[in-house]
Amino acid sequence: MTKKIRVSLVHYLNAAPLGWAFLHGPFRDSYEIIPSSPARCADELKSGKADIGLIPSVEYQRIPNLRIIPDIAIASLSEVRSILLVKPPGKTRIDSVAMDTNSRSSVVLTKILLSEVMGIRPEYIPHSPPVDAMLKKCDAALVIGDAALGVNLKNYDTTDLSEMWVRWQKKPFVFAFWACRTDASLPEDLAVQFQKAKLWGLERRREIASVYSERLKLPEDFLESYLINNINYDLGPEHIRGLEEYHRLAERAGYIRDLRPLQFLQP
Repeated sequence: MTKKIRVSLVHYLNAAPLGWAFLHGPFRDSYEIIPSSPARCADELKSGKADIGLIPSVEYQRIPNLRIIPDIAIASLSEVRSILLVKPPGKTRIDSVAMDTNSRSSVVLTKILLSEVMGIRPEYIPHSPPVDAMLKKCDAALVIGDAALGVNLKNYDTTDLSEMWVRWQKKPFVFAFWACRTDASLPEDLAVQFQKAKLWGLERRREIASVYSERLKLPEDFLESYLINNINYDLGPEHIRGLEEYHRLAERAGYIRDLRPLQFLQP
């Protein structure tokens, strides 16, 4: 029996439209799906435990011999709602930030924005959610994904870091994309399959929101609006320019070593 291609898939709501066809749709039996956090997706792809991963965008520059599956990403054109810098109400000084340990791209984004836009260099301390535990140890917290969606904005001072990036750079921010190992044995129509999976999943965002509403104990309408209005799933020319600028800033700040050009899987 032919060994299935191993796909590391982020289990957050924002990734669900990209993975729904592999879990519940036309590609359900075609791949071996490994549910992961963003950080674990990168580690599994790097170690070879996965052939394809929905990796944090910064990790492309840290893992050798990858190709990007074109035209698909988890991105934002403005406010994203699920990448938040959270502070207690009225807190002004930030000397320490608890950094969500599930994140890689947003960790680097936070450090760049706090340094370049806000002009501060606090201490960064790895810490997993919930946000209340994070704020007991630090002045502010970076919270991402489903944990950020559960943050009641009325209870905290929050900054949407994607919105800050877009206002500063006038470009989209790309949080993650599909990448595959160059040494993996992959079908020639892989890019086409993943494009079809994306379109199939985007058509089922209401269904996905309903499932995650039960899982996250959050209103279905809120989650559906988030998937439609906050998350962008394209990787077009402007996205690529934003991604390249993010990588350039990350290299300048020392968060990646050697900057290399983006290489895409050819259809």
